[in-house]
Amino acid sequence: MPLLSVHDTLKYLFGSIFIGVLLGAIGAGMANSFRHGIVLITNLEIHLLRSLPLFYFYFITLSVSAIFVNLVKKKIQNSVFHGVADSIYFAHKSRDCVDIKTGMLSTLAAFISASGGASVGQYGPLVHFGTSFGVLLKRVVRIDLSSDLFIGAGVAAAISAGFGAPIAGVLFAHEVILRHYSHTSILAIATASGVAYAITQYVFGISMVFDFPQHSFDLASIITASLFSGPLFGAVAIVYMNSLFYFASLAKKIKAPEVYKILIGILVLSCIGSLLPDVMGLGTHTITSIFDADYGLMMLIFILIAKIIATSVSLNFGFFGGVFSPALLVGASTGAIIATILMKFGILPHFEYALVVCGMAAVTGSVIGAPITMLILVIELTGSYIYGLATLVGIAVSVGFTRLRFGASYFDAQLDRRGINIAEGRIGLYLNETPVLGFCHTNFKTIYSSDIVQTAREVMSDHECAELIVISENNEFIGKIDAISILNKEPTAELEGYIDKNCVRIHDTACLSDAMTIASDFVGEFIPIIDENQNLVVGVISENALFAAYLNEQRKINETEKQ
Repeated sequence: MPLLSVHDTLKYLFGSIFIGVLLGAIGAGMANSFRHGIVLITNLEIHLLRSLPLFYFYFITLSVSAIFVNLVKKKIQNSVFHGVADSIYFAHKSRDCVDIKTGMLSTLAAFISASGGASVGQYGPLVHFGTSFGVLLKRVVRIDLSSDLFIGAGVAAAISAGFGAPIAGVLFAHEVILRHYSHTSILAIATASGVAYAITQYVFGISMVFDFPQHSFDLASIITASLFSGPLFGAVAIVYMNSLFYFASLAKKIKAPEVYKILIGILVLSCIGSLLPDVMGLGTHTITSIFDADYGLMMLIFILIAKIIATSVSLNFGFFGGVFSPALLVGASTGAIIATILMKFGILPHFEYALVVCGMAAVTGSVIGAPITMLILVIELTGSYIYGLATLVGIAVSVGFTRLRFGASYFDAQLDRRGINIAEGRIGLYLNETPVLGFCHTNFKTIYSSDIVQTAREVMSDHECAELIVISENNEFIGKIDAISILNKEPTAELEGYIDKNCVRIHDTACLSDAMTIASDFVGEFIPIIDENQNLVVGVISENALFAAYLNEQRKINETEKQ
């Protein structure tokens, strides 16, 4: 990175700090309003409907919530809410394609869903709100800084305020969303995360979501237990994610109007809520109860299974939200189950809270694909380095197991099901989503198949080329002819016998990635681009043009990611 002048340096410093402070304040306000709003509405619902049986309580609250979510959904043009996967995708795009309206309405839909008691998370929608508002700010202030700076700062602020964990907020933005480190972006991202945490603590009076118990434990025993529990944590994470996808495919298979699918979701969730209300909503209180050892082994197993089902139904049958918060409860119940079993068999002297923390971190880290973020989150939330050490091995084994048996994360799997391979990075997305037509030339030379060899030689000589495209009388593509194929041939001979009808060609619907794959084995001057439907030549492209497009975009990405 070239050294900046004093003026440009001051512009960068003040611009980054301004963006960080503004997005930090907005993120703190949104995250805390989101959380307090849900609590306020939930308490109001309890006050008004507490005399009703639980089934009717949830049926009413979920029905009202579903009505409002559906009204919000109608305001979205493509009728699909956006979440963390979309934030990752938008952050890897070479151009700004964030739909601000959809992002804001998605956050509203998640708030309504959680307020009605649906088993959804709050952090995913807040992350995408941070992404959307960061991009909106970039459009408004027009400060010449990377989009990574704005998106990363918005995301970090949301996580920092949501958990009361500023360092984890910075790491989450880099590890989950941006997936690279940038020296120029860190100032704004760190500022936003720090400001969001400070405002949350000193203005809203809350700095942490969970009040973890502080108990001494034998570190060696817990590390050993977490090591052997790691595959189980990973397996639970895989079951959780596969359940989400299974219910998504199930919802698509049900050939019925949308209102009936929503009604099915409401009825199923009302039944679950009437039997096990602990798994409804965000699940924060249930996690606290798990730490208080309020549940026996069978109840913990029921909570684990019911939470996975309730979240899968909620997210696919009429409601919207994140998968982060439910994963925390799934992980906590898994850790508590293991701790209880080990205690009953005398392997551990008593119920170990550290295994509950380890379960939360390992399962959630496997779901979101962020082991380092979860490790730091544990240290920040518990205020204990020892807790971090206790969870380190469990997270590593769980995430490794999940990566081998499922994939990088739930968000990557979501994108993969849309045909987006985020693992290929920014250059991969660019090549896969950029049409080859934008790089072709239309000033190519053609010759009719009925012409003679002498005519082809004259055209090649006049235009200083060694290849020609051969077309029929009605301009349909036939093939190519080159100078070598007609060398020393009879001048009056027809071209028909010398045409390469199986020459390499590219369809007009192809992307740059497809074109580069085709061109990898090509030898010649150019490749014709053919309209599939009409069999007409719409342009030609050379290997140089393809590789120039690749190298130019690679240079831009390197400038962004290595600053």
